[in-house]
Amino acid sequence: MTTTVLVRGAETRIAPSAPRRRGPGPLERARARAGMVLVAPAVLLVLVFFIAPTLLMFWMSLNNWPLLGAAQRFVGGQNYAEAVSDTSFGESLLFTLKYTLLITPIQLVLGYALAVLVRSRFRGVAFFRTSFFLPVVIGFASGAYIFLILVQPESGLFDRLLALVGVQGTPWLTDPDFALATVILMITWKTLGTTVILLMVGMQAVPDEVGEAARMDGASWLQREIFVTLPLLRSSIALVLILTLTGSFLAFDQFFVMTHGGPNQSTVTVVMWIYTSAFVRYRLGYSAALSIVLLFLLTAFSIIQIRALRERTESA
Repeated sequence: MTTTVLVRGAETRIAPSAPRRRGPGPLERARARAGMVLVAPAVLLVLVFFIAPTLLMFWMSLNNWPLLGAAQRFVGGQNYAEAVSDTSFGESLLFTLKYTLLITPIQLVLGYALAVLVRSRFRGVAFFRTSFFLPVVIGFASGAYIFLILVQPESGLFDRLLALVGVQGTPWLTDPDFALATVILMITWKTLGTTVILLMVGMQAVPDEVGEAARMDGASWLQREIFVTLPLLRSSIALVLILTLTGSFLAFDQFFVMTHGGPNQSTVTVVMWIYTSAFVRYRLGYSAALSIVLLFLLTAFSIIQIRALRERTESA
């Protein structure tokens, strides 16, 4: 309410004062406390199993921290300087990048094709969805051992099948290119189900009216997939890319079991070299520095993908 005051014949209007803001009531405070209690276990898990180990790893990277023997000694950035000049680390990084560039398109293209297949409603589609996703529940080491048995020379199933068509002596794990292709085949069989499920869920979220409108405008099936479905799957594709890239850079089990880094150290990944530095060369401080470098690279790649997705979404 506005108050009118007469000052020496002049009329002055005084605006009402703003109502005093009240603090949160008992109900709001109770909800805030309940929310803090509910998120406390998750925060505690993150602190104990991620933040604290990461800080400890960073401190280890600044020290000459042997696995056995004398106590650690502070060396500052010496481990990081050595990582820059370490040719073995550089070669393992290049091989991991090569592996990532090969496995990522296979995951996307083949996963998208199979997602289109299982997206359709036909008799027996549940069987195909289960079949594609079933290998995902198998551990990486278990899947690697399964393929290691399948590619055994002469006695393995793959060699026996190829012998039926006259192909013999395939160097599955004794040739660098064949060894990499064999591991990629195993990983595709093992992880493709995740890509299929993620893309299929994204496809099912696309409104039917959008595709029907494009069809009414004369768009073919291929045109609808490229210009309608794919743009609406941008979030799902970004998630698949992040998961595939992260999993590829952290690859260890499949190469450790199937190739042991061979032949001639041609399939040594970054994580395998970190493992070798820590538990074969007994240099925990140096391996911690390599882990920090790998963590930085993965974080940078993920941020770049997320920002690219955000910019395209805003521009769209």
